[in-house]
Amino acid sequence: MEWTRNGLLIGTMNSEMSITKKMLAKLREGKDRQAREAAKAFVNESRENDNFLTKSKILMEEAVKNKKKPLTEEDNSHEKKFEIKQNTPQFGDVRTSQEEGVRKAINDNVKFEENALVYYPDADDITLDGEIPSLSLKFQFRYAEPSGDGCFIFCHGLQLTETNTRLVGKIRDAFSNWRDSITQDSDLMSKLKKASNNND
Repeated sequence: MEWTRNGLLIGTMNSEMSITKKMLAKLREGKDRQAREAAKAFVNESRENDNFLTKSKILMEEAVKNKKKPLTEEDNSHEKKFEIKQNTPQFGDVRTSQEEGVRKAINDNVKFEENALVYYPDADDITLDGEIPSLSLKFQFRYAEPSGDGCFIFCHGLQLTETNTRLVGKIRDAFSNWRDSITQDSDLMSKLKKASNNND
């Protein structure tokens, strides 16, 4: 067969080239569309990540601002203090009953230092510090913690066995009982304030 300008062969070849061009155009169009879709997905993902990071940053800043603090980091309202010891006139029985209540709730070998119960007159706050030596665990109950949840534990490497987990729950229960006992004894805080002023 001879290739001629008007011949059948050239006509067939032209139509095949046209089909090939159309196929290539479709492929390019598909790649462009895929590239556009991938770019959109990337932009959306970047926005979501940025949004997530922004929200996380805001939440962390709020958490730092509203951080619940035990009174190991004293502020100005907790500088003045009135220690309640077992031999403190008028309040020795309060100290003894609070210790007994905590021991009964925790049902463990709880140790209290001489200065474990402290009243802070400027903040109208009271704390009780204790220790469970067998676990090298310390705890602090803070009555006037702003959130109302003034139960703190301090430990290093406490293994969360079922027994230890129950013990942590008992510490929490002891805190609730302790806080309620102070609330129910409506005169206690005013008596402590008066005694601390007389002690100055």
